[in-house]
Amino acid sequence: MIQVRKIIHRGATQILLSFNYNQELLKKLKTIERIHYSKTYHGWYIPYESKCWKSFLALDIPHEIIDSKKGIAQDTLEGGTNQNEKAEHILTGSAPHSPAHSDNTGITSYKDVTSTLSLNGENGESDIHQITGGREVWFSGGKFVLKIPYNTNEVQFVKSLNGWWHKSAKKWIVKGTLENLVSIQAYYNVWDNNVYNRIEDILLMTAKPYVVTIYRVPEERHFVIVRISGFKANIDIVKRMAEREYLKEHQRWKIPNDPILVNRLIDSYRKDGATIINRLPLIGEDYQKNRPSYGEWKRRWLEKVDVDLRDIIEQYLDALGAMRYSLRTFDSYLGAFLKYVRHVGKDNVNQATSADIRNYMAKLGAPKVSESLLNTSINSIKFYYQHVIFNKELVIEEIKRPKKSKPLPVILSTKEIDRLLRSTENLKHTTLLFTLYSSGMRLNEILHLRVEDLWWDREQIMIRSGKGKKDRIVPFSGVLKLMLMRYFDEYKPIYWVFEGQDRKYQYSEKSVQNVVKRAAKSANIQKKVTPHTIRHCFATHLLDGGTDVRYIQELLGHANITTTLIYTHVTNQSIDKIVSPLDRLMGSVDSEKYFRSGEEKSES
Repeated sequence: MIQVRKIIHRGATQILLSFNYNQELLKKLKTIERIHYSKTYHGWYIPYESKCWKSFLALDIPHEIIDSKKGIAQDTLEGGTNQNEKAEHILTGSAPHSPAHSDNTGITSYKDVTSTLSLNGENGESDIHQITGGREVWFSGGKFVLKIPYNTNEVQFVKSLNGWWHKSAKKWIVKGTLENLVSIQAYYNVWDNNVYNRIEDILLMTAKPYVVTIYRVPEERHFVIVRISGFKANIDIVKRMAEREYLKEHQRWKIPNDPILVNRLIDSYRKDGATIINRLPLIGEDYQKNRPSYGEWKRRWLEKVDVDLRDIIEQYLDALGAMRYSLRTFDSYLGAFLKYVRHVGKDNVNQATSADIRNYMAKLGAPKVSESLLNTSINSIKFYYQHVIFNKELVIEEIKRPKKSKPLPVILSTKEIDRLLRSTENLKHTTLLFTLYSSGMRLNEILHLRVEDLWWDREQIMIRSGKGKKDRIVPFSGVLKLMLMRYFDEYKPIYWVFEGQDRKYQYSEKSVQNVVKRAAKSANIQKKVTPHTIRHCFATHLLDGGTDVRYIQELLGHANITTTLIYTHVTNQSIDKIVSPLDRLMGSVDSEKYFRSGEEKSES
């Protein structure tokens, strides 16, 4: 259901379309010309024009019109001439095809008060129009319009309000703000109290819209947070709810996380005219990205493969699927195995010997290729003979693998890490960096971190389905808690802790990599820094601090301790205790006298 309301935004009248995120619905709406997203209103809007409104109606989407003046919901419209006219009436505040009415305040109608001023004179000499001392002042479309005789002092005054001259209309235009309202009234004394208060209300509704935001925070696991803000915000509705509590420190309310209570609250505030921003996960909504199934992946691969090789590749794919290998392994194994099949020939694959495989590996390794490519090739060939055709006579272990290089990981000092964490003013990016360094998560693990995985009271973070499909728990840093409290209050994530722009799926791998790369550049760190570099720093700095390597193995989720032991080569825990033989030698010599005598000799 879409809520439709009339707003003043970017100095013009717009039609705001508010709804909970729905990908299919959004696709339909994006077919409307000149539709835009507003961060201020957290919704999509279209110009307040007949053409755009008819384009919206043509989509035949269920919607309800919120009366801009009264703040109450009207009947849901399902189409038809009468309903369309009624919608026009609610949006404009005047009866369809009828002249605007007047009241005793001198203001024509709500339509005229909030509609965009036509500066070419066709319908623009109305709205809130006052004349004083030969000067004319309008308030229309969220702007002040002044028609004044040329006078140096008055022109300077208007320019001081950042006003600009509209050449064709021959009028001055001033942005509609509370500050400009006060200044114009003080200078011209143009409006009586009733009119002034009416304009002030309109500006306040625009500058501070009545908004109710509902979201979750990890420190209040069994509650829902309600933040009420804006002009004429009504807290009486939430105060009538049982078990509600006001959190004075954060200026927000909390209510039990009961769907019935939450929906009742939303309905009450919607009827009161508030814009609802719902950041709660939808029941039954799938927040996992639609990844292809094994069957779809298999079909795609078979379409790529030569027809004469499809039967052998299909057997290979079925074996990979039966053993539940990851789709990434599908790609790497299949690509390597296809090269092997094409080299030895399809008819010779099942009769190949260890010598044939060694000859193929020798040819593959002749040019300069990475060791990982050679190892992947061996593994893909080994998988075929052991798990597809079950050839036990072929001893793959006899094939010698390339000697694996053992480069030491890139490590940042604690000072460099400190600069990295302070390098960005973006709260989301800072929180991401803090979480990486505090937990030692892999890139894929932090992307799949859910709000439910932050165990606040237990001071633990649950990492689900890490590498090797293993779960593990890491400590929840107190400093990270403080950072996350700020982050949740501002960004209000729905399902994933770090979600993408669509607020449904998680942040992308590329986005995280770019955040780390830009942070390293801003911190003036010359080393190549990636998210995995921060993981290396987490492990090494723990080892520097005296943490047992077995605990570090558990925190990192390493299956084998030898993987963790690589950090013993870069830690300074023991190296700091080693005294250089040069220092030991010079310790028995007066260093200052030694170097001074050396300088005297060089001078002579």
